Amino acid sequence: MIGEQVLVAAAPKETKTEGGIILSSEVKATASEPGIVIAVGPATGAAHLNKGDTVYLSWDKAMPVRIGGQDAVIVAAEHIKAILT
Repeated sequence: MIGEQVLVAAAPKETKTEGGIILSSEVKATASEPGIVIAVGPATGAAHLNKGDTVYLSWDKAMPVRIGGQDAVIVAAEHIKAILT
C-alpha cells in the first residue's frame, strides 16, 4: 500500500525528432519532464489526482522503484507541482 504517496511513471519520450534525428534514451527523468500517475494512495487527500493523469513533479524528491517490470517513482502528493488536463 502506498498510503500517503503517489506512484508515477515517466511519460513516454520521443525517440526521434521530426527531422529523423535519434534522441538519447536517458532513463533518469528531469524536472521539466512529465509523468503519468499509476496509482494514488488512499491517505493522500489528493482527490484531484487520478490514475492516468499527466503531472509535473519534483523528480529529485521521488524514490525510484521497479514494479511489474516498469520503472516508476513513489512521491508525496505535495511534490506534484502541476496536473495537465
